[in-house]
Amino acid sequence: MKIPKFLKFAPCYNSMAFFLSPHFSLSTTMSSGWNTIVSEPGVFTKLVSNLGVENVQIDELYSIDSHSLREVAPIYAVIFLFKYSNVDREYANRNQPLDGEYDANFRENGVFFAQQTIQNACATLAVLNALFNSSEEINLGEELQNLRLFTLDFDPEMCGETLSNSEVIRTVHNSFSAPRFIDTGDQPKPPRDDKDDGLYHFVAYMNIRNTIYELDGLKQYPIKHETLSSPDEFYDKLPAVLQRRISKYEGEIRYSLLAITSDKLQQYLLLGDEAGVQQETYKRQQWDYEINLRKHEYSRLTATLVKNIFGKMSDEEWAQAVRKAKTEHTKRLLK
Repeated sequence: MKIPKFLKFAPCYNSMAFFLSPHFSLSTTMSSGWNTIVSEPGVFTKLVSNLGVENVQIDELYSIDSHSLREVAPIYAVIFLFKYSNVDREYANRNQPLDGEYDANFRENGVFFAQQTIQNACATLAVLNALFNSSEEINLGEELQNLRLFTLDFDPEMCGETLSNSEVIRTVHNSFSAPRFIDTGDQPKPPRDDKDDGLYHFVAYMNIRNTIYELDGLKQYPIKHETLSSPDEFYDKLPAVLQRRISKYEGEIRYSLLAITSDKLQQYLLLGDEAGVQQETYKRQQWDYEINLRKHEYSRLTATLVKNIFGKMSDEEWAQAVRKAKTEHTKRLLK
């Protein structure tokens, strides 16, 4: 199956998600000091690296089939990005998962699980939930490993609160956010509907002790899916789990997948694969270029250019034109 390009707790509010890229998530709000960041593979690869995680890469998946999954193995987890809809709300109101079954004994089964307690951190929390359950395979670094050990016996809500209050994680997360010239934090959010209410969410799917688990920070517990006879069977059974989830959203195409894998550049260097090394090197150069571009503020430059073009206006006429533009922009967001 090809991937299109392109409650107590709340999903992420992303009023322009999927506008500039298949993983673009731009919110006009901040939540408890957490800025919204662009949900792209390069951003999250750099984010986890800056948190001290070693030999991990996050890449796009364009196809849901066992062959495509094996091509990027090992896969530690798959992050599913989707449009949060009325279907999700209905199941949340009944306190039921869309598929699979809750595992209330998740601690006894060796599962780490943190709930999402703030907005604007959906993707980062999904990645952290996945990484913290891969500590035997991945070197988390001193900071995250200490945090994981500290929260092991906490309930899911307290785990989420602890992660959300980590100054280190929040600072690294926010370092990838774009500066904002116009403060739109007091603008109303679009009405809630299934078509375009700006709500998107991220969940992780992974193999934990030969069981496919779904880690959704908005749920009460981790969700159990298929049992595996071996770790390798994860690549065969995960596609069916993902397809069942996607089938719940009839007619919806706004979803995408990210794979948490090993560092492919290091892998190709060890194999002596020059073509692979060149490909991954170029990919990282593009990631760095795009990340640096997003850290610059272009609104002031744009405003200055426009003002020069309309230089014959008085200051009052210009201020009136800006107010009108803001009003029209708000109206478009609410449509």
